[in-house]
Amino acid sequence: MLRSKRFWQEALYWLLLLALLTAGAYLLLTNLGEAGISDCDEARHGANAYEMMQSGDYVVSTYRGETDYWNLKPPLSMYSIMLGFKTFGFNAFGMRIYSAVSMWLCMLAVSLWMKKHYGSVASLAAQSFLLACAVFYGEHFARFGDADAQLLLFYTIGILCMLSSRKNLNWLYVSALCFGLAFMSKSWHAALIPVTCFVFVCITGQIKQLKLKNYLLLLFFGLLPIAPWAIARYMRDGMAFFGPMIGKDIVARATTVHETHYGDALYYVRFLLSDPACVLAIALCLIVLVWQIIRRVKLSSDQLGVALWVLVPLILYSICVSKLRWYLFVALPALSIAFGLCCRELLSLRKWPLRLISLALCFGLMGWWGLGNWQQVSAVENHDTYQRMIIENFDRDFDEGTPVYIQYESVNNYTSKVDYRVWVQDDLLCAVLYGGLDCRDGGIDAFMEEEEHAYLIAHEVGMDWDILGDCPIVSEDGLIMLIENLN
Repeated sequence: MLRSKRFWQEALYWLLLLALLTAGAYLLLTNLGEAGISDCDEARHGANAYEMMQSGDYVVSTYRGETDYWNLKPPLSMYSIMLGFKTFGFNAFGMRIYSAVSMWLCMLAVSLWMKKHYGSVASLAAQSFLLACAVFYGEHFARFGDADAQLLLFYTIGILCMLSSRKNLNWLYVSALCFGLAFMSKSWHAALIPVTCFVFVCITGQIKQLKLKNYLLLLFFGLLPIAPWAIARYMRDGMAFFGPMIGKDIVARATTVHETHYGDALYYVRFLLSDPACVLAIALCLIVLVWQIIRRVKLSSDQLGVALWVLVPLILYSICVSKLRWYLFVALPALSIAFGLCCRELLSLRKWPLRLISLALCFGLMGWWGLGNWQQVSAVENHDTYQRMIIENFDRDFDEGTPVYIQYESVNNYTSKVDYRVWVQDDLLCAVLYGGLDCRDGGIDAFMEEEEHAYLIAHEVGMDWDILGDCPIVSEDGLIMLIENLN
């Protein structure tokens, strides 16, 4: 009888977990390719990957044919984007699918680790948090072609292995390997893995078990994914890439307001408190912590590790002068685990009505916020008129290689920094992906001198209407026009 009861409990757990993981897949994949390509990181990663694919050079990343010293990230995310292009075609979905898959695998890793170490309720609670936290499904993360979700996957597995190393030291080597993979995804952000691991082994006393052989093996596994590319890259352009990689991505961001990324000391605290799922998890953690202090119960090694998982990036990034909210994304899975641990503590409440009500409230709120995320992704559409113009009027099979010029509004907030006759990187990537177009700079003036058959995408503001006598308007979208010459 007892065995039969356990069987049905396990069956129910796996059925619920499958349902939650399926919900996660829907949140990640619904309308994944619909939103317009975002400027800066997503566009640059996509452009680098596309040009790598076209050139066959998998060591040096380029932008518009020139070596790229603006995006100073190693190429693992670019390799992943290329795989997406090969599998799903040259489109936004193909560029973003690796991020969605990375986040889903992160969900799976957290759920299975929690199940193994803390049981079914803790596992399901952790997964419910990952569905409810809106940050994962917003800008710059799991539904975009940035490297953050892939970094999060390796970061999460690395820290989970750190927690498991209390029982088996060999798990630290997997953490080191995850550091190397995370570094290949997003450079120095991965350094928080060894920093967190070092603090953890010091606090738990595990550092006394480490010998010279252990340190050498950790170094070996950490460098294993990095060394082949780093050597090949150094042989190509020496320190021309690695110098700015250190000076810009570490020194400049840590000591100056880099690229107007302002923020005070509480910037990341406010970021965490801006999401209701995070607020609930943090509040529940504080309640459980106070309860443990009252009962004089010491924190377990896992609780210490999860706390470090949140505090190390929170403290170090708060010290840095430049602030970007997505830097703290790596701490969010720790909150999901902490929420799961707290829900497990609720099971110890003596009065079953209080236990039932507490758990129902926690899961109910997470479910409600998860439904809100579903409504959000279901309504995603492309609001970028320039990109809509490109997607609706060009096709790679027929228009590849066609020259296209662009002229943005001549009066805008970026006129002093950006030439409005030069393609911005998100529109340029859209043009080469969907149309295989030959994107040329120079605006109306260059278009008028073009001797080949070509197109001009132009904004009404600053438009030279005299050209329309010989050049018909092919399509209009609000203030944006597509104009064709008849050469």
